[in-house]
Amino acid sequence: MNVLMLLLLAALMHATRSFAVDNEPGSSGMSLAFGFLLVSGYYAGRMMAHFGLPKLTGYLVIGVLVGPPGLGLVSRAMVESLSLVNGMAIAMIALTAGTELDLARIRPLARTLAGITAFGIIATIGLIAVAIWIARPLLPFFAPLSTAEAISVTLVLAVVMAAQSPAIVVALGDELRADGPLARTVLAMVVLGDLLIILLFAITSTFARATFGASAHALQTLATLSWEIGGSLFVGAVLGALVILYLQRVKVDAALFLLAVAFSVAEIGGRLGLDPLLVALAAGAVVRNASEFGDELHHQLQFPALPVYVLFFCLAGATLHAEVWAIMWLPAIILAAVRAVGLLAGSRLGARLAGAPPVVQRFVGYGLLPQAGLAQALALLFNRVFPEFGVEAGSLVLAVVALNVLISPVAYRAALARSGEVGAEVDSFRPTATSD
Repeated sequence: MNVLMLLLLAALMHATRSFAVDNEPGSSGMSLAFGFLLVSGYYAGRMMAHFGLPKLTGYLVIGVLVGPPGLGLVSRAMVESLSLVNGMAIAMIALTAGTELDLARIRPLARTLAGITAFGIIATIGLIAVAIWIARPLLPFFAPLSTAEAISVTLVLAVVMAAQSPAIVVALGDELRADGPLARTVLAMVVLGDLLIILLFAITSTFARATFGASAHALQTLATLSWEIGGSLFVGAVLGALVILYLQRVKVDAALFLLAVAFSVAEIGGRLGLDPLLVALAAGAVVRNASEFGDELHHQLQFPALPVYVLFFCLAGATLHAEVWAIMWLPAIILAAVRAVGLLAGSRLGARLAGAPPVVQRFVGYGLLPQAGLAQALALLFNRVFPEFGVEAGSLVLAVVALNVLISPVAYRAALARSGEVGAEVDSFRPTATSD
């Protein structure tokens, strides 16, 4: 039935597109793409669930198949017209992640998080850097660079490739209703890990620009990223206080209010140079730790959770560049494998040295494998910061991300299932509905 529905939806979309005069989506084209991705992604997720795969894998795959990388039923112009909706989805997912960051529960994990950071993330960055350096003959953009320039570019690429995905971790956790030492450790780790990646990117990219003789540009990049991190956290804290005030005084239509908050974070935050993910994450964390409304906020976010996840990951699949994979497939496979080995082995070693529970030691690395969002954003930023060769280097990052987007959620879902922390699955737009 799911397959038939997908075929019917594709046929209807193709017929509707045949009436279009051109590829300019306009408001009608945006609405068409919105509805088509939402419904087709939903059925693709149901189909994947029947095979024991994550539903978000279905969302990603349908995005690849019907988007510009595949059949082109959703054009690139349509995908770009949905960028604001995508930003709202990121903000809502980050708000949900923030409500999970209970400092009282995370504080006992401090030693474990420190061990995983040192032996998992930082060591993996070093391992990826070594692999990139060895693989330079396969990467033409390294040819004209001096040794110092090549070292600086290698470090920036290694940092970007080590990024994780809080969005995928939150989506899988909600889908499986997973809770326990593993789920809590992974969520805290990917959030802290991405903050570390942003900071290291600011440092390494500034060093790289200075190596290329653009110190003024390097200082500007450092200032921009400092504002992006510090300003986002500050604005997020203020926004969290406003959400607390609303929940205290108004107490009605909170879901609509939160949609308005997500819209503001995506639209206004982006125009101010802030990171919507960090803003919303800080807001959710403030509500959780500075008030008694953390559970209420989390509950209110559950109503729009499924459509948000469906659309976000369908768009993530639709924005993957198939032509990049055709060019960079060999170094991408090598670097993705090195990244996986580093994260799995390093995080296990770090968790063991920190005395983490056995289930965390065995499976925490699988939660660090998924990539989306931050890595793609940094790859695009790389293109702007290094116009001399950024397109080629950014393409390499996107090829690695494409592999991890499609494969790693399956691995993390299996790890959650084996950990024994999985509860009942959600398969409805209503949070109270039962699974299929």
